[in-house]
Amino acid sequence: MTDRTPLRRTLARLVPGRWARRGLFAGLMSALTASSAPVLAAEPVFPPAGSLGLAPPPGMKPAARFSGFEHRSGASIVLVEMPPEAWDQINGKFTPEAMVPSGFRVKGGPEPLTVAGGEGFVLRGMQGANGLTYTKWVAVVRGTSGTGLVTVQVPETAAKQVPAPAVEAALRTIAFRTKASLADQVAALPYTVGDTAGFRPMGVFAGNGLILTEGPKDIDPEREQPVVIVAPSLGQAPAGAEVAYARRIFTTQKDLKDVAITDEARSTRGGAVVVRLRGTGTDARNGRTLGMTQTTVFEGGRYMRVIGFADAGRADALARAERVAASVAMR
Repeated sequence: MTDRTPLRRTLARLVPGRWARRGLFAGLMSALTASSAPVLAAEPVFPPAGSLGLAPPPGMKPAARFSGFEHRSGASIVLVEMPPEAWDQINGKFTPEAMVPSGFRVKGGPEPLTVAGGEGFVLRGMQGANGLTYTKWVAVVRGTSGTGLVTVQVPETAAKQVPAPAVEAALRTIAFRTKASLADQVAALPYTVGDTAGFRPMGVFAGNGLILTEGPKDIDPEREQPVVIVAPSLGQAPAGAEVAYARRIFTTQKDLKDVAITDEARSTRGGAVVVRLRGTGTDARNGRTLGMTQTTVFEGGRYMRVIGFADAGRADALARAERVAASVAMR
């Protein structure tokens, strides 16, 4: 897998409105990638509880840590589900010029992509990461169940194992099915949350991220309710620099400014390194001061991040967010 952080930032900039206000897409665009070769399977394969699927190229298997498919060569297909209204918000914003900051070098422009019962378009190009060059496709589609972002990434060294025609054929099999219930989506996550600490599930994103909140609102752009976000990484974390990496992602929160770290602790849990940070930040839209806590567990080159936000006076909510973090375990 490759480090998709630059792409996450790009999607965060490109997707306005309800979902962007939640700050959830800062991580999703990191998946911008693609490639091609004839697909043998005709029927689309859907991740557990997912409503967006496709028939993957031969040799690609369902991924264990994210919504999509992976190949032993390092090739990947990442499926991101978005609400129906996201189509109008992002259609027309995926242009070669808009992709430049992410490092995605688009060849040509968007081309129409036929989707069963819907419509879409695809961008093709190249991107470098971790010393490798990847062939990439980014498809934005919509169907009866909502909007989808499908990104395929194939290392140049794996071009024969996952050939371009296979990826092109796979993209033509993109399909939607009826969206699963929130309970089923939570049950399909690659981890469990042993202690929700008074929070309730509010939504699942990218097939592996979970949002919890306390309060009646499911849409809370003003961040009036405490929120906890559980997000496994899609990419690699730098070995030996866990604290510095945790500090960097903590202080670069979308829609927050003047983020300050007030407390930090490093510990170990089995073979994992755990970095816990606490601090404050100012909501860039309304000027409110928020309290923040982040627990990042680094293990096997990857990491799991649990971050909590609450009004600066809600120390109890932040303490409970740390209880949630301590209870998360991979299945």
